[in-house]
Amino acid sequence: MELRNLVLIFQKQWVFFLATVVAFIFVAWIWQKEQAVTYQVTLLLNIGRSGVNETTNYTYDSFYRLQADERFADTVVRWLTTPRVVEDIYHEAGLNAKMLGFKDLSRVFTPGRLSSQMITVKYSGSNEKALTQLAAVTVTVLNRHTTTLNTGEKEKNWFVVIGSDPVIRDGRVGLNLALAVGLAVGLFIGFWLVLLRHYFADKK
Repeated sequence: MELRNLVLIFQKQWVFFLATVVAFIFVAWIWQKEQAVTYQVTLLLNIGRSGVNETTNYTYDSFYRLQADERFADTVVRWLTTPRVVEDIYHEAGLNAKMLGFKDLSRVFTPGRLSSQMITVKYSGSNEKALTQLAAVTVTVLNRHTTTLNTGEKEKNWFVVIGSDPVIRDGRVGLNLALAVGLAVGLFIGFWLVLLRHYFADKK
C-alpha cells in the first residue's frame, strides 16, 4: 500500500481513529485515579561502631576495619531477607505477620549495600503510619540481633546499626505517565483498527 493511499484512509476515518485514541486516554485516566493508595519507603542504614580501640599499632589506614564493616553490612542485608528477622520486626511493630508465607516474608524488604558501611532498604505498603513505625523498629531489631553476636560483650568496639528517617513517597503511577502510556497504546491500536476497518469495508 502506497503512503498516499494510507493517508487517504486515515482522512476518511479520522473520527474513528481520534475516538479510539481518546477512549484509551480516558481509560488510562480512570485507571490512574482508581489506583489503590500505595507508599514507597526508602530507609538508609549505616554500620558504625560502639567505641574506638586505642592502639599504638599501625592500622593500615583502617583497612581491616572497613573490610569487617563491609562483611557485617552483607550480614545485615541477609538478615532483612530472612523470615525470622522480618517476623521479629513485624511483631515489634505490632503488625500481624501470620498471613504472610515464608516467601512473602523474605520479600517484604528489598535491601542493598551501597558501600562498605551503607545499606538502603526499600519496602511498600498502604498505611503510612505503619510504614514509619516499621522503619524505627527495623533498626531496633537489627541492633538486637547484632548484640547477640557479641556474646558476653567480649568486643567493646562492636558493630551498631544506625538508621535515618525514612523517605516516603506516593508509590502510585503518576498521571502524566499513565496518560502518556494511554496515548501511545491508543495510537498503536487505533492505527491497526483503522486498517482492519478499511479492509473489511472493502470486502463488503
